[in-house]
Amino acid sequence: MKNLLLSLALSLSVLSATPVIAAVPAFSAGKIAQVKIKDLSFKEVMRQFYNGQMFDIHVDYMEDIPYIGLGKYDDSGRATIALMRPIIQYKNTAREDRYLIIIEKAQVSHGEIDTCHMCKATADLYSFKKLNNGLFQLVSQTPKDVEYSSSNGSVGLYAEDIQDGLQPLGKNLVGSVFTNFYMGQGARDDWWEALHLPENDFINVYYIGDAGSSNERYDEDSPLYYGYEGTLKVLSDNTTYYPIMLTYKGEKPTEDDERIETINYSKIVKFNPIKKAYE
Repeated sequence: MKNLLLSLALSLSVLSATPVIAAVPAFSAGKIAQVKIKDLSFKEVMRQFYNGQMFDIHVDYMEDIPYIGLGKYDDSGRATIALMRPIIQYKNTAREDRYLIIIEKAQVSHGEIDTCHMCKATADLYSFKKLNNGLFQLVSQTPKDVEYSSSNGSVGLYAEDIQDGLQPLGKNLVGSVFTNFYMGQGARDDWWEALHLPENDFINVYYIGDAGSSNERYDEDSPLYYGYEGTLKVLSDNTTYYPIMLTYKGEKPTEDDERIETINYSKIVKFNPIKKAYE
């Protein structure tokens, strides 16, 4: 059953945080650095990156969050809105201040954000540095049409989780490690993701590995119950991308779902810069 749930989640692009890399233009630091804005307000960010796409729209219960319509309504009356998550301040490997902007793009129907269990959202990410003249210069951004883990009408990129997980992920790479999860039919599956914040490549989020699972529809005394936890440790070794050790403890079904076994083991995954994936 666990394998069935994971397959379903994967088919709906819920678990896969690894973007499609075909046809992605080459990163150009020089071109990126040409973008400068006077401040990091929602108004300035949207005017810089979304000019010609915006329209006025009303969404209920959004009084305290800045938002604007993008594109136009479709034939069913649905539309996309852009909203700005709280700015995340962090330091790069040179201990210089950087500012991460997350523009979430959610779907709206009849004046409300779609919040069904499988309703998806996406986001564009931008990192900036502040210049001596007070302007903010773009450092990097996500490529176009990247997909992220999302559910209930919201993308799985939360400021508090990203802030808590900030750390070096390579010799010249700062990023964040955090978990996301999927629930269905009484089971919960968690997984680790890594947000890379490079300054010589595009920003992206990558699936690292399993972070634990349980089938809570059964009582813990049931022979059918299982639950295990995955922990993560970044291994700083002065390489371009640091290896990551995943450790698992608890009770886990075998691959064929025939038995539930007690587990206690670790494995190491490494980032493949060609495939753009941890493996």
